[in-house]
Amino acid sequence: MIKESDLKDGISAIIPTYKGEKYINKLLDSLINQSIDFNLFEAIFIVNGELDSTPDIIKKYQTANPEVNIILTESEKGVCNARNKGIELASMKYSIFIDDDDFISENYFEELYKFVKPNRIVLGTFYDIDEDTGKVMDSYMTPQLLKNSGIIENPYKTIKDAIVITTNKIIPTINVKNSNFNPELTNGVDIAYYANFYPDNDFEFYVVDKSIGANYYRLWREGSISRQDMSYEFNIDNRLKVIENINKGLKKAKNQEMRSFIESLTGGQVVKINEYLNKYPKEYNNVLKDILEYDYEFFPYKYLNEDLSKLNNDERKLIISYAFSPTNTTTSNVVAKKILSDKKNVDIICASLDDMPKDFTLEKIVLEYIVNKFTVTSNFSTEWDNILNFVNEGMKLIKDYGEIYSRANFVHSHFLALEYKIKNPKTYWKAEFSDPLIYTFGNRHLSGKLTDEEYISRINKILKEKNLEPISSENDINCVCEYLTFIFADEIIFTNESQKDVMIDSLPFKVDIDEKYIISPHPTLDEKYYHIKKSNYSLDKNYVNFAYFGVIFPNRSFEDFINAFENISEKFKDKIRLHLFTPNRTLFEQLLTKDLLEKTTFNQNIDYLEFLNLSKKFDVLIAEDSYTKGHFIKNPYLPSKISDYKGSDTTIWAICEKNSEMSKLDIKYKSYINDLCGNTDTLNSIMCEKTNEEIEPFTIDEKEYNKQRTVHLTQKIAELIDVCESEFKKDEMYLAKINELTTRIQNLEKENSEILNSNSWKVTKNFRKIGKKFK
Repeated sequence: MIKESDLKDGISAIIPTYKGEKYINKLLDSLINQSIDFNLFEAIFIVNGELDSTPDIIKKYQTANPEVNIILTESEKGVCNARNKGIELASMKYSIFIDDDDFISENYFEELYKFVKPNRIVLGTFYDIDEDTGKVMDSYMTPQLLKNSGIIENPYKTIKDAIVITTNKIIPTINVKNSNFNPELTNGVDIAYYANFYPDNDFEFYVVDKSIGANYYRLWREGSISRQDMSYEFNIDNRLKVIENINKGLKKAKNQEMRSFIESLTGGQVVKINEYLNKYPKEYNNVLKDILEYDYEFFPYKYLNEDLSKLNNDERKLIISYAFSPTNTTTSNVVAKKILSDKKNVDIICASLDDMPKDFTLEKIVLEYIVNKFTVTSNFSTEWDNILNFVNEGMKLIKDYGEIYSRANFVHSHFLALEYKIKNPKTYWKAEFSDPLIYTFGNRHLSGKLTDEEYISRINKILKEKNLEPISSENDINCVCEYLTFIFADEIIFTNESQKDVMIDSLPFKVDIDEKYIISPHPTLDEKYYHIKKSNYSLDKNYVNFAYFGVIFPNRSFEDFINAFENISEKFKDKIRLHLFTPNRTLFEQLLTKDLLEKTTFNQNIDYLEFLNLSKKFDVLIAEDSYTKGHFIKNPYLPSKISDYKGSDTTIWAICEKNSEMSKLDIKYKSYINDLCGNTDTLNSIMCEKTNEEIEPFTIDEKEYNKQRTVHLTQKIAELIDVCESEFKKDEMYLAKINELTTRIQNLEKENSEILNSNSWKVTKNFRKIGKKFK
């Protein structure tokens, strides 16, 4: 391996050339007229690809200027191969890459060389030259270099554009020789190179002051790599290859500054992808599929197929969400979806909730929109002390915001937002409720009483000033949350109208929110988010594959699908496969009939982004309402997965409660809870569509079937009772054994105590001494 001591003082200029006869004289003239000592630089020309008169022109300059160290060689086709050849031949301590259609000012080498140091990169000033007029113009990176000089603080932001073009910088050769350009790339090679070069090194950057006039001139001409005609190969395939190389550099980043810098390098590639999609929008799905094949660690989905001018707002709102990514709950996922749908930068405050399941795939995507994330260290609990801790610690972390948004299932979010609103009354507060908070089925209270008299007293003083009803220790925590949020929030958001009616009906306080509530269903994400994480889940396309994601409980059973399956045409039964993604496997195993169980595949819950991708692969997605009759005046629930299912473009079968919010949605296949004939007809219709087969009319003996189903479930319940009783008997046996052992231990302890306190201990003393000698 080469050492720095093996290199000579000076600069190695590495210059690939391909059919450069039209332009290369300008560069050669600028080289032979350099003011630096000719012994301090070498110009290595590497001819690659198809030949023209370029080699002859270079040879003429060699002959006419023997004092200048001009080296002529060749490489395999491609600019990357040429630069790698030049790196191999470089013999001086510092190197610079120059393109064959560019040129440099006469003092360029001399002035830059004055500031070189090991581990330092030195840049000059950079200009473009119009090919037709010869006019000198600022390039997009020129302002960065004109505004800065000397050692640059935070170079990966301050002069980011200038440090990722291949040219206009002198670099220590020893570092260059440990790198190479990727010959598989035909464009975007500079971005790919520096994305991998900088993480391997720790450079200082120095910009020569513009007043010195050490200038690099780039000829901007038609037909250059950067100005190629639009095509799928150039705008999509080549861009994705460059992003793949950027991701390789990302894996080497040692700190967040470097990670952010390398991630930002993908932006220019996505701009070219978007240009193509704007012209050919029907190619969107093909592009998404090609992106998915790479399985990137990072891809800037935020910018894909978006109007970039509308992103990255300066004035940010604060989102308050007790649970948030990577914590994996429905609440945190919905908040993440809202951020991704709004497409605006935000700040967020949440709890760490280290004791809850995590989904880091979704977090990685939503973090693209989050500028500041404030985290309160806390494990999950719905006790008041935990809620109050989130409020108090949260208030220490957040400062000034013109707008805040909070969302509850978990009331911690609204209580913190309330505290902020009280302290900052001019702040606009949007508060969203996912479900009713006070009661669930059977009027079971969802929270305990609010017994914090100090908090009650403080809030009541404010309520008294507003001539509003006071709260008391007889009120549930969730009840107080609803009431105070309705009063103090500037905007109340419900997912559906029925939810609003139920919550107002169950609230034991009088409130008027008619002027400030809105209905906003859960958002459906853009198509691109269904292609981020590829699911390798295997499906046999010889069958019609149904999927159900989620849990079941007394008021949301799976009985309607089971009953429909048992009563469909026999020729369809063997063509159905059911896929369940649930933590309720044991419960499903008890409910499913023997025939259906044999056609069912059980799976654990999966990450949200994989769920989105997988939802596109099934033939039918099943959604089932909760049965709320007798519990609420209306059904206040709308299954959150419906919004995700809609974005999948997969057939949805919604099994609805009559007059529920889901029953009002525009879904092709809808049937109703406890409607055996209707559910069976719907399943038969689905199977006819998916198999292109027809069925003969038939009738169902509901009474006989229900009788058989009741017998089946009764047997299952009896089996479960037997299992439970068996387990209880085992527990009784174990308990008896433990009690027996405990009694024996107590008796032994008593006997030992009696021996120690008796003369027999003294009598046997000498015998015990003798016994020790024989051990």
